[in-house]
Amino acid sequence: MRNFKKVDPGVLMEKFIRSVNVGKSIVYFGLFGILLWILSWYGIPLLQDYSGLEAVYCWFILGGCGVFLPMLITVIIKTRRDGFKDSPHEFHNRLRLTNFRSGDLLWILFGILVSAAGMGLILKGMSRVGLPLTLEPPFLSFSGFPEGKTWHLVFWIPFFLLNIFGEEFLWRGYLLPRQVTAFGKSGWILNAGLWFFFQAAFGFDLMILLLPLLIVVPWFTYIRKNTWVGIGIHGIISGLAFIALSLNWI
Repeated sequence: MRNFKKVDPGVLMEKFIRSVNVGKSIVYFGLFGILLWILSWYGIPLLQDYSGLEAVYCWFILGGCGVFLPMLITVIIKTRRDGFKDSPHEFHNRLRLTNFRSGDLLWILFGILVSAAGMGLILKGMSRVGLPLTLEPPFLSFSGFPEGKTWHLVFWIPFFLLNIFGEEFLWRGYLLPRQVTAFGKSGWILNAGLWFFFQAAFGFDLMILLLPLLIVVPWFTYIRKNTWVGIGIHGIISGLAFIALSLNWI
């Protein structure tokens, strides 16, 4: 009787993940980057004039519904068109939404520490050479919610969830495995580089400040082959930073 070697379903699924070249990768990041630029720089002022809302609430609406929700929709459509639609398990496995392991938590904590330390060093270093960095994008002047309105953070929560899951599902869940299929171990570098340019709408200061995070998230997600790692690092860093800014802690 022949002995058959048990094959890891995750390894088997790699054979069915289509590769993506540099050009198509640029299209994905570029289209959403342009959309982000248009809605943030031109959409926010228009919505402010029309609605009378403050810029931060306009950002929640336009960023969440106009950029990050379409990212989630794109992931669902593209993943199903690629053939991963027979079961929720198959769909989740394709997006690297695998079972959370104790080792993943350690990598998330390590990623948060490395990202926070790196950004702290950049802030201090740029300040020492007389080039202090701003913590907010040019299109959004926000110094925190005034006293008595801190509960307005509830309006940020839907935006935050769309932001983190939209980006991580598309960039790391859908595209990163395709880039790794095409370029092997260097696939995450392409992912990180294009994610850097996606941030162009936020201005040069934030692009430089976020460099450690923009490197750590795709790198650690690639190492662990688990999109939850990227979601954890990106979500905790981004979430804590906005909460601290909103409550005037920084």
